[in-house]
Amino acid sequence: MEEVFKKISILIVVFLMTIGIKSFAQDKITLLSGEVKDGKITGITDSIIKLRYPGEDFDYEIDKKTVAKIEFASGRVEVVNAMSGSAAPSPRASSGPVGSVDTHNKIAVLPFEFVTNDPGLSVDPMRNLTQNSTANIIKKEYGLLTLQDPLTTNAILGKNNINHENAASFTPGEIAQLLGVEFVVFGTVNIVNKGSSTVGSSVGTYKEKESNTYNNNSDNRKSTGTAVSTGSSTTTVNYDTMVDFRLFNDRGENLYSESRHAFGTNIDAYKGSIEYMVRRTPFGSKYGKK
Repeated sequence: MEEVFKKISILIVVFLMTIGIKSFAQDKITLLSGEVKDGKITGITDSIIKLRYPGEDFDYEIDKKTVAKIEFASGRVEVVNAMSGSAAPSPRASSGPVGSVDTHNKIAVLPFEFVTNDPGLSVDPMRNLTQNSTANIIKKEYGLLTLQDPLTTNAILGKNNINHENAASFTPGEIAQLLGVEFVVFGTVNIVNKGSSTVGSSVGTYKEKESNTYNNNSDNRKSTGTAVSTGSSTTTVNYDTMVDFRLFNDRGENLYSESRHAFGTNIDAYKGSIEYMVRRTPFGSKYGKK
């Protein structure tokens, strides 16, 4: 009887060890680009694979077209798309930044669309200026995310022949996957020249009457005219600015979208609106995420 109890105890220990090992084992997804993602696979459909990272409660969706194989924690391996040395992987899977291991918690800012009626404002420099300004605000505000440098973002877009003219033919999710990030920011700045105003000089009219009495003779004289006082003058161009800000994830979901009329009439009034909206996204300090 004692020998039987020993055998049962050994079987129970082995069983518990097996359960423990399986509980710590993770599923592994290998992309066509060679990138590996570890976690718990929570679902598979005809087009996507749902993966949950350790310690998180949210399921991330990965396009099956970008997946080479799945290695389950049980040891089973499933080939999704065969890798070929002669076949080039899809652009979305291969064109990310060199050395990228994981897109998790990475964010990129695209060059903003820029619209204006002022011929003195160059469109391309303003697109990059608003992109850099937004990136600087996000870098300061989003402590939980890693910002992709705008130079890297623009280089990847350029290598894939994506510009402001054809970007609309790509979904936000495709752009995010192409850049190798989890989140991507799109924006538009519309600046309208409302005319100029000049201060520092004034124009007025005057009307005077002069009376003179001499030897009991009365002489009344009247004069009118225009008086101009001049000094240093300043001419200011007044702008009316509207900013559109949108934040997407790599599954194409719109996490935040808002349009805001900028306060002020200066050329850089858009910065205040962008900062206001950045703080109100799910990652902003408005929600205690800083």
